Amino acid sequence: MKNALVSAVMAVFFLGMGGVASAADITPKMQQKIDVYKKKAVEWAADAKLIEAVKQSNAKGPVTANAKWRELKETDPVVQGLVSSPTGQLLTQWMNADAKGINKIVLSGDKSHRVAFTSMPAIYIGKTKPNFDESFGGKVWQQGESKPDPSTNIDTVQISAPVKDGNKIIGVLLVSLTAANLK
Repeated sequence: MKNALVSAVMAVFFLGMGGVASAADITPKMQQKIDVYKKKAVEWAADAKLIEAVKQSNAKGPVTANAKWRELKETDPVVQGLVSSPTGQLLTQWMNADAKGINKIVLSGDKSHRVAFTSMPAIYIGKTKPNFDESFGGKVWQQGESKPDPSTNIDTVQISAPVKDGNKIIGVLLVSLTAANLK
């Protein structure tokens, strides 16, 4: 009982000191900046190199499952291949051009499997997550509040856009925006 009380007090102290960010409302000022990023995400999702990478990945299909993915380290060759591929390098270039505003970009194929990314996402198959499902359904999606990204723990607002080959949706581009930069 004493240990539980000490743990609870420490958790409250840690949270109060900002150790873990919690969900926060999006202000009108933040929304204006998010809208600019959403337009950029739509532009990026229409990039011919991304479209080609998604088409090639879709033809191969997923390389692993979420259970196996969670066992992998950032240094694993499968993970590094998705970061260091030409598409992963392009995503990293875009992210680094706005390093204060963007903390991660993830490109997914039609099975919601990862095609390329800037850093390892928490899951490999993103189906049933609104960032994938909404955009794969044709919408530009936005997280309703800022909250810590599951893989980076940075307070973010995630947005996503459909990747299309002509009129056919073939994948999704997810962009994690750093909430502190939006304020």
